Amino acid sequence: MDALASDHTRRRNLAIARSKANRRLAIKLGLTAALMFGFGYLMSPLYDRFCNLIGLDRARPELADVNAAAVRLEFDVNVDGGVPLQVKALEPIVAARPGKLVKAKFTVENTSNAPLIVRAVPSFAPMRSASYLTKLECFCFDSLKLAANERREVTVVLAVSKELPPELGAATLSYTFHRLESAS
Repeated sequence: MDALASDHTRRRNLAIARSKANRRLAIKLGLTAALMFGFGYLMSPLYDRFCNLIGLDRARPELADVNAAAVRLEFDVNVDGGVPLQVKALEPIVAARPGKLVKAKFTVENTSNAPLIVRAVPSFAPMRSASYLTKLECFCFDSLKLAANERREVTVVLAVSKELPPELGAATLSYTFHRLESAS
């Protein structure tokens, strides 16, 4: 009888141990599922904040419309080494729509205590985009004379061709600023 009672007790203890193990496993799986759901729910806003933080995608909402007949136009600014100049595109990415005008503004600042004369040299990428984007007004047409520590806003106005191919997708207008001479 003792053998039968001990066998019954052993089986009962095994059943209780399995029940506890199953309960722990169910809790772990439930927590994992809840964490996965929470991560999936928060992934989009966290990704947006991360991209904004590092400046990965500065596109505006109208560029996200796949059906819009627009090309993503990016402005890139470079300054030749040693030139005490800071240049920034106020809107680094805009939508270029066929038959429309694009107006972009830049800030140019002489960071030295002496006058400065600079010239911006433009370039397009891909090269074929230049035939669809015509500069009507541009700070690159003439040299810029900046007084010591002067900050100025400059503009470029582009006419977008009506034949702008949608498969172009994106174009970059890049400006490289070079020192022409010291202004006296």
